[in-house]
Amino acid sequence: MPDQRQPSGSPAPEPFFEPIGRDPGPPGADPSGSPNTWDDDGDDGGRTAGPALRAAVLSAVVAWRGSMVSLRFWAVAVGAACAAWALAAGLVWALAAAEGDQAGLVPASPLIYVLASSLLPAAAALVGMHWGMACQLRRAADGEPYGGFLPAVLATALQCLVFAVLVLVSLLIQAAVAGGPGSVAATAAGLAAGEGILFGAMGVAVAALVARPVLANVAGWVLGLFLVAGTLVAGALLVPAVRSEEPVTVALNVHRDADGTPVAYECSQIPAGTVEVYRTERIMWLPPVSPIVVLMMLAGEPGPGQELPGWLSAELQTAADGTRVPCVNGEPRNLDSPRMPLAAAGLLLQAGLTGVLLGGAHVAASRRRPPA
Repeated sequence: MPDQRQPSGSPAPEPFFEPIGRDPGPPGADPSGSPNTWDDDGDDGGRTAGPALRAAVLSAVVAWRGSMVSLRFWAVAVGAACAAWALAAGLVWALAAAEGDQAGLVPASPLIYVLASSLLPAAAALVGMHWGMACQLRRAADGEPYGGFLPAVLATALQCLVFAVLVLVSLLIQAAVAGGPGSVAATAAGLAAGEGILFGAMGVAVAALVARPVLANVAGWVLGLFLVAGTLVAGALLVPAVRSEEPVTVALNVHRDADGTPVAYECSQIPAGTVEVYRTERIMWLPPVSPIVVLMMLAGEPGPGQELPGWLSAELQTAADGTRVPCVNGEPRNLDSPRMPLAAAGLLLQAGLTGVLLGGAHVAASRRRPPA
């Protein structure tokens, strides 16, 4: 019927208007209107990863720019480079004096160039450790102990790149004076950058692991000095421990290197007695951790003006291969037999230690973080 009305107990439904566009919704809800739960547990599904990374990079750049105008930064950088050069010159002078050469008062420029090229990456590692610890401790003192380690690692990496440029310029000048190959300078500068970044990350991790600044500095310097120089000393001290008496057989078709070291041979069944052998291949995983050994292996390619690095790298490789005495226990060796990659092994061990320290620092920081 036209005049029929709705019962009073069932009023007509209110009109429904669908919103057009994004509706922010009430606080705690996402645009679809459902409660926003990812804000409560801190898992944003990667929505804040980009801003967090940009904030870390910005913080690192700001810290790096501040260090560029700091007298302390340049004092450490220039002082470390000068100390490496002075040590190289002192070693050459001491070697010449020990041999009774009066010309040792004026050290040979090519030898200083080679030694400085070996020592400057080690200096970069130590200053990287120092800058990494200082940056992380400074952030902790400013009230940012739980802000992550990325800003400190990035800031230290940028500082180490500046030091690598300083290394490159100083070595190129010495190469021009001494007539040495510029490839050694480029290799040393590149390794200085890499070692500074790795050791800088170690310094950040040590400073985060050890809450007290004094203990953190002591632990960092002990670790850095052991990796740079202690591994070489430990390797030398372990040589008598790998001495043994081994039976050998007669070697056939021996192929020798330029310095006379056997690199390939066949072994007969005829015994040749027992000889004293130093199984240095069992301990040669330790010295390559030092940046000095890594540089020697990288810069020791044959070439004019690289006789000393080439000789040192050949000696290290022979010790790693254990081929000083052929046919030990009747084991032959071919030219294509695998050789221990000392430089790669050293860098991988450094990177592994850096990862372990950063992981431990992350766990320690999570345990120290106050509850929300």
